[in-house]
Amino acid sequence: MAAPTSLSLKVMTFNLHRDVAGATDEARNAWENRKQMCADLVIKYAPTIVCTQEGMKSQVDDLQSLLLAGGYQQFGVSKKGPADPGDEHCAIFFDTAKVERVDGGTFWLSESPAVPASVSWGSRIPSISTWATFKIKGLHPPGFSFQVCCVCVCVD
Repeated sequence: MAAPTSLSLKVMTFNLHRDVAGATDEARNAWENRKQMCADLVIKYAPTIVCTQEGMKSQVDDLQSLLLAGGYQQFGVSKKGPADPGDEHCAIFFDTAKVERVDGGTFWLSESPAVPASVSWGSRIPSISTWATFKIKGLHPPGFSFQVCCVCVCVD
């Protein structure tokens, strides 16, 4: 079998925007009214990788449930770290039929990037970057990998 001469990957970025349930001026934008539409867009365009920002744990979980049948899994932690999953996430969803995650992690955009929830330079809110390394399935010869970095920055 001849090796492919080119490779194409679809990557999508998606700001989930915090759930605004209870905010009367934005009630139509509440997550309950948007979650199926978000999942439908991912399913329609079938990206290999979906990088999300500003998703609360419940939103990331909802999206995972809606995309599970499509073969997507997610990776990422909250801005406060794995011990406190209640804050915003910077999650990466990936199509398990197309790629395999071989490594990944999160770092904080601060002077102490390995310290969860760390802030620096006058910030009050932590900002994070979730990264992952993937291997492409079905590629001959096997072994080609690539890295994706998804950044969630809140400038305050």
